[in-house]
Amino acid sequence: MVHTGISWAAEVLRRLKGVDFPVTKEQLKERLQGLYWRGIPIEKLLEEIEVEQFETPAEVLHYLAEAARKLEYSGQVAPGGRVGISWAAEVLRRLKGVDFPVTKEQLKERLQGLYWRGIPIEKLLEEIEVEQFETPAEVLHYLAEAARKLEEKGFSAATIA
Repeated sequence: MVHTGISWAAEVLRRLKGVDFPVTKEQLKERLQGLYWRGIPIEKLLEEIEVEQFETPAEVLHYLAEAARKLEYSGQVAPGGRVGISWAAEVLRRLKGVDFPVTKEQLKERLQGLYWRGIPIEKLLEEIEVEQFETPAEVLHYLAEAARKLEEKGFSAATIA
């Protein structure tokens, strides 16, 4: 089972912490150096992106997801890895404008109707023992951990429904 998508996006956000936006592609290459997506260096993904400047962390994740999709369509990488990145970008999009810290209940309301690999966000949030989150990156980290734990327990969209 591949569950690196959300963790990967959380790592991108962790590395971007403290960066003043907008940020250039060259600055991203420096910050994200040594990071891989499904065995592909981050530089390869960044080369696929035609934009030279990014306004927000969510925009960075969006363009990285699009670059991953291009690589999948061109046959350079097997399909499937992009899901986590796109999902994380959707979480960030829905959290835009939220004042942090945020509670688990506020997250449930904001992320209602969102699924990760067919699993309702509410189920992931139930697995998290923390009641308050300080940053969007922290939200993604805990969601990734909850997804990993559910997978280890053998849960899937079919078993949770």
